[in-house]
Amino acid sequence: MTDLSSARALAERVRVEEDRQGKHLESHELQGRSQHKDSMLRHGLLISESVTPEIEKRISEVCERLLIPRSAVTAFVYNSAEVQADCLIDSHDSCVLRFTSGLINLMDEKEFQFVAAHELGHFLLGHGACSQYISDGSSEGFMTQRARELSADRIGFLGVDNLDESVQAIIKTASGLGDQFLRFDVSSFLSQTDLITNPSRGESKNSTHPSMLVRCRSLLWFSMSIQGLEDLKKTPDSVIQEVDKKVTRDLERFVDGQIRARKKELSDDITLWKSCVLIINEGSFKKDVQERFSDELGITSLNGLKSFFESHSKDELPLEASKRLDQCTQSLYKEFPSTAEVIETDGVVKAYEIVGINH
Repeated sequence: MTDLSSARALAERVRVEEDRQGKHLESHELQGRSQHKDSMLRHGLLISESVTPEIEKRISEVCERLLIPRSAVTAFVYNSAEVQADCLIDSHDSCVLRFTSGLINLMDEKEFQFVAAHELGHFLLGHGACSQYISDGSSEGFMTQRARELSADRIGFLGVDNLDESVQAIIKTASGLGDQFLRFDVSSFLSQTDLITNPSRGESKNSTHPSMLVRCRSLLWFSMSIQGLEDLKKTPDSVIQEVDKKVTRDLERFVDGQIRARKKELSDDITLWKSCVLIINEGSFKKDVQERFSDELGITSLNGLKSFFESHSKDELPLEASKRLDQCTQSLYKEFPSTAEVIETDGVVKAYEIVGINH
């Protein structure tokens, strides 16, 4: 039995932890989306049993497997040598899938079904439209987009219950190579990560997709704990949470390391400059406050704050400290808008604890 609410509940269970922070589509943001379907009806080929029976069969099987009513999905193929697929959510209960002829000609049945299930994962998880999932252009927005791809990959895997086919689909999409040029050896492929000379450098901060290596490693972690849909039903949430921890470590190591370091830097800056403002208001920088400050932010930050106090007059200090606090707060909300409020609040609480003032 197909039922969107059940399908969404299933998808929500496997949503990657890092995918829980971003903005999702609201009902008012779906207005005017029908024009995209009209455009595809004019310029694409509607996938149906009468015109494209084999493709229709593959999509119908995936919909049934993921508990999605087939009537909720309108799918098209359009002429392009590129290997592309995307999903447009045109209402709360329906979506449009688009596949290039290049992708369909490249993939075997199960590989195509992984791609279709991946795109349907974006629909079930409310991610957005036409491969431009909701982002504000911030570093955090792109981090969330990359995490969303990993969530959708899990739905793709559940759509076929086959790790090899899932990985093959990712490799083919990334490389554009067909079976005649590929020998699928998952362990050999994943060993490419050992050749990366500077993993902490991460990927482009404006990249919407993690590298295929990270995507495949993430799927491997997931498949080692959850073999498929039936296995998922009896898997406790704690198991999925442990998988998410491994995925987060991979993201930190190979993808978002510098961005995460920047987030920690701004968080510490909020604590530092809020502490500074409170210390100025108190009129003294007592030894016990200095010790707590050093314990929280380190001796280097303590020495830096002392230098700040020494380099400004008593009259200059309040304005300068407030200015520094405002600057780092503005940077925080610009770069990490989804979590800025929580980070700011935590930083302020820590500052009050450092200075020893009830808040």
